[in-house]
Amino acid sequence: MKRVARRLVGIVLLLYAAASIVFLMLHLIPGDPAAVMLGDGASREDIEALRHQLGLDRPLSTQYVAWTGRLLKGDLGSSFATATPVTDEILRAFPATLELALIAFAFSLLIAIPTGVLAALRSGRLDDHALRWIALSGVSTPSYVSGPLLALVFAVSLEWFPVSGREGPGSAVLPALTLVISVSSLLSRMVRATVGEELGRPYVLAARARGENRWMAALRHAGRNALTPFLTVAGLQFGSLLTGAVLTETIFSWPGVGRLLIQSIQRRDYPMVQGCVLLIAAVYILVNSAADVLSAFFDPRPASREGTH
Repeated sequence: MKRVARRLVGIVLLLYAAASIVFLMLHLIPGDPAAVMLGDGASREDIEALRHQLGLDRPLSTQYVAWTGRLLKGDLGSSFATATPVTDEILRAFPATLELALIAFAFSLLIAIPTGVLAALRSGRLDDHALRWIALSGVSTPSYVSGPLLALVFAVSLEWFPVSGREGPGSAVLPALTLVISVSSLLSRMVRATVGEELGRPYVLAARARGENRWMAALRHAGRNALTPFLTVAGLQFGSLLTGAVLTETIFSWPGVGRLLIQSIQRRDYPMVQGCVLLIAAVYILVNSAADVLSAFFDPRPASREGTH
């Protein structure tokens, strides 16, 4: 119980630290939100009036104390650009990010696990080299390259899917596929490495000596020990998907948290940026904490299981 309490306190402090760092960075970088909102033709008097209305003319320490007070009450403030509550804007954007993350993660697992196990079982052979080359290519290709290429081929040339937006089931295909390429490649390499290492263990060799085929030995015996490190990495990847695939959402105009964050940064919308970052940090920490718990639960070593109680 004490361990859980310490972890919860650590999570709260980490979230507050992340939000505080973002607060300070936003106020220290060049750019005036009032000037951005009013445009180039605004007079100095209008800009100063808007700065006063937004509270930006107060000392930074005063703004920080006021922001902390609102945060402790669960109030993330209102957007500078739209005057709507930050919480409402984020809650409208998060379902789109969640939808994209779940689709991409599910298909990544469906691809990564069988290809990773196959590569481990066929280690050193032609199909193993082919799968490793494909996975390496996927990991090495950034989303700002794969995304436009997929859009050019499947949306512009073939006209199979919409190029942007979230209008119907087909709209999720290209952004999800962009994410699947990198995530499935990384997870496949992880599965190959962990399963390949376990296949050489004495308990797997003993199972093979009892007459079990390599696939059964890999799934029944090596798979459980390989599951612990895989869950950790999979949790990190799912956390990164849930926190908003910023570039992918921007490329395909997907109305999620990542795109909202980019738009808010461009508009110098301080409250919205702070709210998005706080959500991203919270989701990432919670997802990875859950992955740690699952890893400890599935760890076959008795000491690891005892540490979870």
